[in-house]
Amino acid sequence: MLSTIGAWAEIIWLLTSKDRVKMVHEYHQALSVNAMRREGWFDYMRMPQTVEDLMDHFGYTDFPYLMKFLDAFVHDGILIRENGTYRTNGPIAEYPINPPDIFNAGILQVHADALNAVPNRLKGVYTTFSDEMNTFNWDDTLQLKMYDKIRKAAFRFTDALKRSGTFLDVGCGNGVGTAAIWGYYYKKGVFTSNNPVKIYGLEYDPNLMQIADAEFAISASRLLGVDRSVIDALKEHHPVFVQGNAEELPFEDEFFDMVYTSQVLHWCDAKKATQDILRVLKPGGLFFGTEAFYPILDPHIELFILLNEGAYGAIKKEDFFQWAKEAGASTAKSATPAGVFKVVKN
Repeated sequence: MLSTIGAWAEIIWLLTSKDRVKMVHEYHQALSVNAMRREGWFDYMRMPQTVEDLMDHFGYTDFPYLMKFLDAFVHDGILIRENGTYRTNGPIAEYPINPPDIFNAGILQVHADALNAVPNRLKGVYTTFSDEMNTFNWDDTLQLKMYDKIRKAAFRFTDALKRSGTFLDVGCGNGVGTAAIWGYYYKKGVFTSNNPVKIYGLEYDPNLMQIADAEFAISASRLLGVDRSVIDALKEHHPVFVQGNAEELPFEDEFFDMVYTSQVLHWCDAKKATQDILRVLKPGGLFFGTEAFYPILDPHIELFILLNEGAYGAIKKEDFFQWAKEAGASTAKSATPAGVFKVVKN
Protein backbone atom coordinates (compact mmCIF):
# COMPACT_ATOMS: atom_id res chain seq x y z
CA MET A 1 0.00 0.00 0.00
CA LEU A 2 2.76 2.47 0.94
CA SER A 3 4.65 1.69 -2.27
CA THR A 4 1.51 2.48 -4.32
CA ILE A 5 1.02 5.78 -2.48
CA GLY A 6 4.66 6.62 -3.15
CA ALA A 7 4.23 5.98 -6.87
CA TRP A 8 1.17 8.24 -6.97
CA ALA A 9 3.06 10.95 -5.10
CA GLU A 10 5.68 11.14 -7.85
CA ILE A 11 3.27 11.58 -10.77
CA ILE A 12 0.46 13.56 -9.14
CA TRP A 13 1.86 16.78 -10.60
CA LEU A 14 1.03 15.46 -14.08
CA LEU A 15 -2.62 15.19 -13.04
CA THR A 16 -2.95 18.32 -10.92
CA SER A 17 -5.49 19.70 -13.35
CA LYS A 18 -7.72 18.28 -16.04
CA ASP A 19 -6.53 21.15 -18.23
CA ARG A 20 -3.05 19.60 -18.55
CA VAL A 21 -4.43 16.25 -19.73
CA LYS A 22 -6.78 18.09 -22.08
CA MET A 23 -3.92 20.21 -23.44
CA VAL A 24 -1.87 17.11 -24.28
CA HIS A 25 -4.82 15.60 -26.16
CA GLU A 26 -5.72 18.79 -28.02
CA TYR A 27 -2.12 19.42 -29.01
CA HIS A 28 -1.70 15.98 -30.60
CA GLN A 29 -5.18 16.14 -32.11
CA ALA A 30 -4.31 19.46 -33.77
CA LEU A 31 -1.15 17.96 -35.27
CA SER A 32 -3.13 15.03 -36.71
CA VAL A 33 -5.92 17.21 -38.10
CA ASN A 34 -3.56 19.73 -39.66
CA ALA A 35 -1.49 17.00 -41.29
CA MET A 36 -4.55 15.54 -43.01
CA ARG A 37 -6.03 18.94 -43.81
CA ARG A 38 -2.88 19.81 -45.76
CA GLU A 39 -3.10 16.42 -47.42
CA GLY A 40 -6.52 17.44 -48.75
CA TRP A 41 -8.65 15.04 -46.73
CA PHE A 42 -11.36 17.39 -45.64
CA ASP A 43 -11.91 18.97 -49.03
CA TYR A 44 -12.18 15.50 -50.54
CA MET A 45 -14.57 14.29 -47.84
CA ARG A 46 -17.10 17.06 -48.21
CA MET A 47 -18.87 14.30 -50.08
CA PRO A 48 -19.07 10.82 -48.47
CA GLN A 49 -16.11 8.61 -49.39
CA THR A 50 -15.36 4.96 -48.68
CA VAL A 51 -12.02 3.74 -47.36
CA GLU A 52 -11.31 2.34 -50.81
CA ASP A 53 -12.00 5.78 -52.33
CA LEU A 54 -9.48 7.36 -49.95
CA MET A 55 -6.83 4.78 -50.71
CA ASP A 56 -7.26 5.11 -54.47
CA HIS A 57 -7.46 8.91 -54.47
CA PHE A 58 -4.39 9.51 -52.28
CA GLY A 59 -2.38 6.43 -53.22
CA TYR A 60 -2.41 4.94 -49.71
CA THR A 61 -1.30 1.35 -49.14
CA ASP A 62 -1.47 0.88 -45.35
CA PHE A 63 -5.07 0.02 -44.55
CA PRO A 64 -4.66 -0.58 -40.77
CA TYR A 65 -2.86 2.74 -40.23
CA LEU A 66 -5.47 4.59 -42.30
CA MET A 67 -8.24 3.06 -40.19
CA LYS A 68 -6.58 4.27 -36.98
CA PHE A 69 -6.70 7.83 -38.35
CA LEU A 70 -10.31 7.49 -39.39
CA ASP A 71 -11.35 5.94 -36.08
CA ALA A 72 -9.64 8.72 -34.12
CA PHE A 73 -11.33 11.44 -36.18
CA VAL A 74 -14.74 9.78 -35.90
CA HIS A 75 -14.31 9.42 -32.15
CA ASP A 76 -13.51 13.14 -31.85
CA GLY A 77 -16.43 14.17 -34.09
CA ILE A 78 -14.15 15.53 -36.81
CA LEU A 79 -15.54 13.03 -39.30
CA ILE A 80 -18.92 11.33 -39.56
CA ARG A 81 -19.08 7.62 -40.40
CA GLU A 82 -22.31 6.36 -41.95
CA ASN A 83 -23.16 3.45 -44.21
CA GLY A 84 -19.50 2.57 -44.72
CA THR A 85 -18.49 6.09 -45.78
CA TYR A 86 -16.75 9.07 -44.17
CA ARG A 87 -17.53 12.75 -44.53
CA THR A 88 -16.97 16.07 -42.84
CA ASN A 89 -19.71 18.01 -41.12
CA GLY A 90 -18.74 21.30 -42.74
CA PRO A 91 -15.50 23.20 -43.46
CA ILE A 92 -12.52 22.40 -41.20
CA ALA A 93 -10.07 25.21 -40.55
CA GLU A 94 -6.44 24.84 -39.46
CA TYR A 95 -6.35 23.85 -35.78
CA PRO A 96 -4.31 26.09 -33.45
CA ILE A 97 -1.15 24.48 -32.05
CA ASN A 98 -0.91 25.07 -28.30
CA PRO A 99 1.97 23.05 -26.82
CA PRO A 100 1.46 21.69 -23.28
CA ASP A 101 3.55 23.37 -20.59
CA ILE A 102 5.41 20.12 -19.83
CA PHE A 103 6.94 19.93 -23.35
CA ASN A 104 10.28 21.38 -24.46
CA ALA A 105 11.71 22.53 -27.79
CA GLY A 106 13.10 19.11 -28.63
CA ILE A 107 9.81 17.26 -28.48
CA LEU A 108 8.03 20.04 -30.36
CA GLN A 109 10.48 19.66 -33.24
CA VAL A 110 10.11 15.87 -33.18
CA HIS A 111 6.35 16.32 -33.51
CA ALA A 112 6.69 18.89 -36.29
CA ASP A 113 8.84 16.48 -38.30
CA ALA A 114 6.39 13.68 -37.60
CA LEU A 115 3.50 15.77 -38.94
CA ASN A 116 5.31 16.09 -42.27
CA ALA A 117 5.95 12.34 -42.39
CA VAL A 118 2.30 11.23 -42.01
CA PRO A 119 1.31 11.21 -45.73
CA ASN A 120 4.29 9.07 -46.72
CA ARG A 121 3.60 6.69 -43.82
CA LEU A 122 0.11 6.08 -45.19
CA LYS A 123 1.82 5.11 -48.44
CA GLY A 124 3.97 2.55 -46.66
CA VAL A 125 7.11 4.64 -46.11
CA TYR A 126 8.21 4.53 -42.47
CA THR A 127 10.25 7.15 -40.69
CA THR A 128 13.10 6.40 -38.29
CA PHE A 129 13.17 7.07 -34.56
CA SER A 130 16.10 9.44 -34.92
CA ASP A 131 18.23 10.67 -37.78
CA GLU A 132 20.29 13.78 -38.37
CA MET A 133 18.77 16.66 -36.35
CA ASN A 134 16.16 14.45 -34.71
CA THR A 135 18.92 12.71 -32.78
CA PHE A 136 19.56 16.01 -31.01
CA ASN A 137 15.84 16.67 -30.63
CA TRP A 138 15.31 13.30 -28.95
CA ASP A 139 18.37 13.98 -26.79
CA ASP A 140 16.56 17.09 -25.57
CA THR A 141 13.17 15.38 -25.32
CA LEU A 142 14.37 12.53 -23.10
CA GLN A 143 15.41 15.03 -20.42
CA LEU A 144 11.82 16.14 -19.80
CA LYS A 145 10.70 16.31 -16.17
CA MET A 146 7.81 13.92 -16.84
CA TYR A 147 10.23 11.07 -17.61
CA ASP A 148 12.05 11.72 -14.34
CA LYS A 149 8.79 11.65 -12.39
CA ILE A 150 7.44 8.41 -13.84
CA ARG A 151 10.85 6.75 -13.40
CA LYS A 152 10.86 7.66 -9.71
CA ALA A 153 7.28 6.37 -9.42
CA ALA A 154 8.38 2.99 -10.77
CA PHE A 155 11.22 2.74 -8.25
CA ARG A 156 8.98 3.68 -5.35
CA PHE A 157 6.27 1.21 -6.39
CA THR A 158 8.71 -1.70 -6.56
CA ASP A 159 11.32 -0.90 -3.87
CA ALA A 160 13.93 -1.70 -6.51
CA LEU A 161 16.60 0.21 -4.60
CA LYS A 162 16.53 -2.47 -1.92
CA ARG A 163 17.81 -5.01 -4.45
CA SER A 164 21.33 -5.50 -5.82
CA GLY A 165 22.99 -7.40 -8.67
CA THR A 166 22.80 -6.92 -12.41
CA PHE A 167 20.40 -4.29 -13.76
CA LEU A 168 19.25 -3.71 -17.37
CA ASP A 169 17.67 -0.49 -18.64
CA VAL A 170 15.87 -1.48 -21.86
CA GLY A 171 15.39 1.40 -24.29
CA CYS A 172 17.81 3.68 -22.49
CA GLY A 173 17.79 6.33 -25.24
CA ASN A 174 20.40 9.02 -24.66
CA GLY A 175 21.34 7.53 -21.31
CA VAL A 176 20.07 10.37 -19.12
CA GLY A 177 17.59 8.03 -17.45
CA THR A 178 20.30 5.40 -16.99
CA ALA A 179 22.55 8.03 -15.40
CA ALA A 180 19.69 9.00 -13.07
CA ILE A 181 19.21 5.35 -12.06
CA TRP A 182 22.96 5.00 -11.50
CA GLY A 183 22.68 8.08 -9.30
CA TYR A 184 19.96 6.48 -7.16
CA TYR A 185 22.31 3.61 -6.34
CA TYR A 186 25.30 5.94 -5.94
CA LYS A 187 23.45 7.81 -3.21
CA LYS A 188 22.87 4.53 -1.41
CA GLY A 189 26.60 3.81 -1.48
CA VAL A 190 26.25 0.51 -3.32
CA PHE A 191 29.30 1.08 -5.53
CA THR A 192 31.57 0.94 -2.51
CA SER A 193 29.70 -1.90 -0.78
CA ASN A 194 30.01 -5.68 -0.85
CA ASN A 195 26.81 -5.92 -2.94
CA PRO A 196 27.27 -3.50 -5.84
CA VAL A 197 24.82 -3.06 -8.70
CA LYS A 198 26.11 -3.45 -12.25
CA ILE A 199 23.98 -1.48 -14.70
CA TYR A 200 23.58 -2.11 -18.42
CA GLY A 201 21.77 0.15 -20.86
CA LEU A 202 20.31 -1.23 -24.09
CA GLU A 203 19.25 1.04 -26.95
CA TYR A 204 18.09 0.13 -30.46
CA ASP A 205 19.00 3.45 -32.09
CA PRO A 206 22.80 3.57 -32.56
CA ASN A 207 22.93 7.39 -32.56
CA LEU A 208 21.26 7.65 -29.15
CA MET A 209 23.31 4.74 -27.80
CA GLN A 210 26.53 6.52 -28.74
CA ILE A 211 25.36 9.64 -26.90
CA ALA A 212 24.53 7.54 -23.84
CA ASP A 213 27.98 5.95 -23.81
CA ALA A 214 29.94 9.12 -24.53
CA GLU A 215 28.09 11.43 -22.15
CA PHE A 216 27.36 9.23 -19.14
CA ALA A 217 29.88 10.90 -16.83
CA ILE A 218 28.66 14.35 -17.86
CA SER A 219 25.03 13.42 -17.24
CA ALA A 220 25.74 11.73 -13.91
CA SER A 221 27.83 14.62 -12.55
CA ARG A 222 25.14 17.11 -13.59
CA LEU A 223 22.26 15.11 -12.12
CA LEU A 224 24.10 14.44 -8.85
CA GLY A 225 25.62 17.90 -8.56
CA VAL A 226 29.14 16.53 -8.05
CA ASP A 227 32.43 17.13 -9.82
CA ARG A 228 33.15 15.01 -12.90
CA SER A 229 36.21 13.57 -11.13
CA VAL A 230 33.92 11.89 -8.55
CA ILE A 231 32.13 10.02 -11.34
CA ASP A 232 35.36 9.16 -13.15
CA ALA A 233 36.80 7.65 -9.96
CA LEU A 234 34.03 5.01 -10.11
CA LYS A 235 34.66 4.09 -13.74
CA GLU A 236 34.63 0.35 -13.06
CA HIS A 237 31.03 0.76 -11.89
CA HIS A 238 29.87 2.84 -14.88
CA PRO A 239 27.01 1.40 -16.95
CA VAL A 240 27.76 -0.75 -19.98
CA PHE A 241 25.84 0.51 -23.01
CA VAL A 242 24.86 -2.01 -25.70
CA GLN A 243 23.10 -1.61 -29.04
CA GLY A 244 20.26 -4.05 -29.61
CA ASN A 245 16.50 -4.53 -29.64
CA ALA A 246 14.10 -5.54 -26.90
CA GLU A 247 12.69 -8.49 -28.83
CA GLU A 248 16.09 -10.21 -29.11
CA LEU A 249 18.17 -9.13 -26.14
CA PRO A 250 21.90 -9.80 -26.66
CA PHE A 251 22.31 -11.47 -23.26
CA GLU A 252 22.33 -15.05 -22.01
CA ASP A 253 19.46 -16.65 -20.10
CA GLU A 254 18.97 -15.60 -16.45
CA PHE A 255 21.67 -12.93 -16.60
CA PHE A 256 19.88 -10.07 -14.80
CA ASP A 257 18.47 -9.55 -11.33
CA MET A 258 16.43 -6.54 -12.47
CA VAL A 259 15.13 -5.30 -15.82
CA TYR A 260 13.61 -1.85 -16.20
CA THR A 261 11.82 -0.25 -19.13
CA SER A 262 9.83 2.98 -19.30
CA GLN A 263 7.37 3.86 -22.07
CA VAL A 264 9.22 1.54 -24.44
CA LEU A 265 6.94 -1.46 -25.02
CA HIS A 266 4.69 0.39 -27.50
CA TRP A 267 7.76 1.07 -29.67
CA CYS A 268 8.31 -2.64 -30.34
CA ASP A 269 6.63 -6.04 -30.49
CA ALA A 270 5.61 -5.96 -26.82
CA LYS A 271 4.78 -9.66 -26.60
CA LYS A 272 8.19 -10.75 -27.89
CA ALA A 273 9.95 -8.13 -25.76
CA THR A 274 8.14 -9.30 -22.61
CA GLN A 275 9.02 -12.90 -23.32
CA ASP A 276 12.68 -12.13 -23.93
CA ILE A 277 12.95 -9.91 -20.86
CA LEU A 278 11.66 -12.78 -18.73
CA ARG A 279 14.20 -15.05 -20.46
CA VAL A 280 17.18 -12.96 -19.34
CA LEU A 281 15.78 -12.44 -15.83
CA LYS A 282 16.94 -14.67 -12.98
CA PRO A 283 14.39 -16.63 -10.92
CA GLY A 284 12.97 -14.24 -8.35
CA GLY A 285 14.15 -11.33 -10.51
CA LEU A 286 12.23 -8.08 -10.95
CA PHE A 287 10.91 -6.70 -14.25
CA PHE A 288 9.46 -3.23 -13.69
CA GLY A 289 8.87 0.17 -15.23
CA THR A 290 6.06 2.15 -16.83
CA GLU A 291 3.82 1.76 -19.84
CA ALA A 292 0.82 3.83 -20.97
CA PHE A 293 -1.50 0.90 -21.54
CA TYR A 294 -4.53 1.02 -23.84
CA PRO A 295 -6.77 3.06 -23.60
CA ILE A 296 -4.69 5.49 -21.50
CA LEU A 297 -2.31 6.13 -24.41
CA ASP A 298 -3.91 8.96 -26.38
CA PRO A 299 -4.95 7.71 -29.87
CA HIS A 300 -3.35 10.73 -31.55
CA ILE A 301 -0.05 10.06 -29.76
CA GLU A 302 -0.27 6.46 -30.97
CA LEU A 303 -0.61 7.72 -34.56
CA PHE A 304 2.79 9.40 -34.25
CA ILE A 305 4.36 6.36 -32.58
CA LEU A 306 3.22 4.20 -35.51
CA LEU A 307 5.16 6.36 -37.95
CA ASN A 308 8.21 4.35 -36.93
CA GLU A 309 9.01 0.96 -38.40
CA GLY A 310 8.74 -1.79 -35.80
CA ALA A 311 6.34 0.12 -33.53
CA TYR A 312 3.24 -1.87 -32.57
CA GLY A 313 1.41 0.85 -30.65
CA ALA A 314 -0.72 0.63 -27.53
CA ILE A 315 -1.07 -2.66 -25.67
CA LYS A 316 -3.64 -3.82 -23.14
CA LYS A 317 -2.52 -4.30 -19.55
CA GLU A 318 -4.33 -7.62 -19.41
CA ASP A 319 -2.42 -8.88 -22.46
CA PHE A 320 0.90 -7.72 -21.01
CA PHE A 321 0.28 -9.54 -17.73
CA GLN A 322 -0.77 -12.68 -19.60
CA TRP A 323 2.40 -12.64 -21.74
CA ALA A 324 4.50 -12.19 -18.60
CA LYS A 325 2.86 -15.11 -16.80
CA GLU A 326 3.18 -17.34 -19.86
CA ALA A 327 6.91 -16.49 -19.88
CA GLY A 328 7.37 -17.45 -16.23
CA ALA A 329 6.16 -14.59 -14.04
CA SER A 330 4.56 -15.34 -10.70
CA THR A 331 3.43 -11.79 -9.92
CA ALA A 332 2.19 -8.95 -12.14
CA LYS A 333 0.82 -5.70 -10.68
CA SER A 334 0.35 -2.10 -11.77
CA ALA A 335 -0.66 1.29 -10.42
CA THR A 336 -1.31 4.90 -11.54
CA PRO A 337 -2.37 6.17 -14.99
CA ALA A 338 1.31 6.14 -16.02
CA GLY A 339 1.08 2.34 -15.95
CA VAL A 340 3.75 1.76 -13.29
CA PHE A 341 4.15 -2.02 -13.21
CA LYS A 342 5.92 -4.78 -11.30
CA VAL A 343 6.54 -8.31 -12.57
CA VAL A 344 8.39 -10.96 -10.55
CA LYS A 345 9.73 -14.14 -12.18
CA ASN A 346 9.11 -17.54 -10.60
